[in-house]
Amino acid sequence: MEKKEIRVFSPGSIGNVGCGFDVFGLAIAAVGDTVTVARNNSGALRILALDGDDSLPLDPAKNIVTVGVKAMLSALQSPLGFDFRISKGVAAGSGMGSSGSSAVAGVFAVNELLGRPYTQDELLPFAAIGEQRASVQLHYDNVAPSMLGGFTVVRSADPLEILQVAVPDNLYLALVKPGVVVNTGVAKKMLGESMPITRAVAQFGNIAGLVVGLQQQDIGLIGRSVEDFLATPVRLQLIPKFNEARAAALAAGAAGFNISGSGPALFAVCAGEGTARKVLAAWRKVYQDDGNASFYLTRPDTEGVRVVA
Repeated sequence: MEKKEIRVFSPGSIGNVGCGFDVFGLAIAAVGDTVTVARNNSGALRILALDGDDSLPLDPAKNIVTVGVKAMLSALQSPLGFDFRISKGVAAGSGMGSSGSSAVAGVFAVNELLGRPYTQDELLPFAAIGEQRASVQLHYDNVAPSMLGGFTVVRSADPLEILQVAVPDNLYLALVKPGVVVNTGVAKKMLGESMPITRAVAQFGNIAGLVVGLQQQDIGLIGRSVEDFLATPVRLQLIPKFNEARAAALAAGAAGFNISGSGPALFAVCAGEGTARKVLAAWRKVYQDDGNASFYLTRPDTEGVRVVA
């Protein structure tokens, strides 16, 4: 029987994963967006409800969920209309893949209701169009892990080629989101267009080291390799107590530390749940005066977007 309504969950993500600017992404289980979509007879896209973030628009022409869907329906030359109920589990401007999670949820849900005219890989360009509404530039480091799960590599954006690398069984992540908002578009504009060759060489080493660390299930190598010489030196000024948080995480046993996406969220690479809990305890002391700080203990989400009802 053809479904008239569907509810899907799309996980949040860590974009860049430190050294892999706009290339690496990692889906995380702690947060995500839930979107319910139903067919309507109006031939229009309508957002009937949106909870979890009052700052986001209900206008379908401006909301990330429906912008991607509109692009997909246009490609299919479909006149159908759909109603959306959006529950945001990832706050906008958090650095945990909010826009990517929303964009993926929308196109995936409608694609399911249409009988899957596209594969999940084929849905990625439409999700990226939706995500672009927030980030200005079109990129895949958040939509790819939210769609496919796990650790993803954007080997090429044109033509699009996404690779996946398995994650270690004992990889845990601690995240803290200080009580500030970082606009992704603004954060991208802060970056220069070049970097010194010595820094570039160090960056290439970390990129290779991170992939090898994943393949060898070496948490220590993964942690050492998430260091970034491109975006982090510029963006750390946007994040309260960045240096204190880094020192606290490493002292508590984290293997590595960096900014999640454009920030302000920060992540720590941990070998096992116990270490991740120690990092979070240390961070609660660092941010004890920030009443809006949020803390998360999570593992990678290896499933990606999925139907939940």
